[in-house]
Amino acid sequence: MTRIPYYIDCMSGLSLNAIRDDPLGSLARFPILEREDVRDRLDDLVCEMGRGTIKDHTSGSTNMPVDFYRDKHSVSASLATTQLGLDWAGVERGERRVLLWGTPVDPNERPFLNRVVDSLHDRVVLDTNLLNDERMYKYIEIINARPVVSLEGYPAAFDQLARYARREGLAITPPRVIVTAGFTLFDHMRTQITEDFGAPVFDHYGNREVGRVSGECDRHEGMHVFGETTIVEVVGEDGRPVPDGEIGDIVATHLWSYTMPFTRYRMGDRGEMGTEPCSCGRVYPLLARVHGRSGESFLREDGALVIPDVFLHILGWEFSTPEVRKFQIVQEDVDRIRVRFVPEPGSDGYSPEEREGITASVREQMGSPCEVDFVAEDDIEPAPSGKYVFAASKVAAGTPHW
Repeated sequence: MTRIPYYIDCMSGLSLNAIRDDPLGSLARFPILEREDVRDRLDDLVCEMGRGTIKDHTSGSTNMPVDFYRDKHSVSASLATTQLGLDWAGVERGERRVLLWGTPVDPNERPFLNRVVDSLHDRVVLDTNLLNDERMYKYIEIINARPVVSLEGYPAAFDQLARYARREGLAITPPRVIVTAGFTLFDHMRTQITEDFGAPVFDHYGNREVGRVSGECDRHEGMHVFGETTIVEVVGEDGRPVPDGEIGDIVATHLWSYTMPFTRYRMGDRGEMGTEPCSCGRVYPLLARVHGRSGESFLREDGALVIPDVFLHILGWEFSTPEVRKFQIVQEDVDRIRVRFVPEPGSDGYSPEEREGITASVREQMGSPCEVDFVAEDDIEPAPSGKYVFAASKVAAGTPHW
């Protein structure tokens, strides 16, 4: 921390000796790191330490995409926690995994290194940005081609794939386990997915900046925080931890992010820590529940559903611009889409060319020349849960019937 300008400025009264003597007590004295801080003071949060610096970018699932830096140590830690969570689900290294994930790239067009890793780990990554009938039929063929040990992805993707299979009278060969991530998994979702796919569900939690934070074991009594890599706190409005069992904002401290420390980073979700240890006997802290991760599918005129992550790719990656601080896309009607955005002060936000590109991409996904409106806002309010929702549909038939 002594090399990071941001922390030099705000932690001048905290000595290294004090941190060594009482690490957890000292942690509570650090300020909450907000996405606005990462966006506005990126250069002050980074220190080149010769550890293989990689520039990365969030797609903006909380309406505010940001750039950040990671290094080979933080990447290795993220890979390790992912595998640890899979170990708890009974998935060994090298066993076949199929991921229903929001990747815009065809499996055969993924970067060479990614394809090498996919091959070595017997992993297939399938794009769920647009789940039309043709694509879902192909995915079911891939899943059924040979036994899948771990089928992983967003809860909404599982719901839509199962609905299509029932409608078409198709059978999906049950995997050994289902692993969910990306959005909050509620109890009724777990029950439905288990029934649809004939496999137990293991829920994981994390984000792109800090990787996997927690995951379920076979007791399903909450998610164990991966203590070797992360410290998780649930805090109140004053930034101090609330009692176990009370709901607050989740903040995470990643212990392996050397180039760019994420210390008490607000994850954008609300949750609660467990009041009792898990009966499995593991000593990891227990994140009992995560509240507020949500997203709604958009209904096309032809009846197909577009899950929200496709719009996350369009606005958070394909047309990401520093002139826009936050965004939200709303389906007002089947043929009417509204893009809400908060421009940087003194800026118009999206340029005319960007608006044309976004409009074309949205229409391509929606399968029709729908109307796309752009509305500049002073701010974009969070949902009642406290979660910033980047995509919302007002068309009832477009919302998964969870």
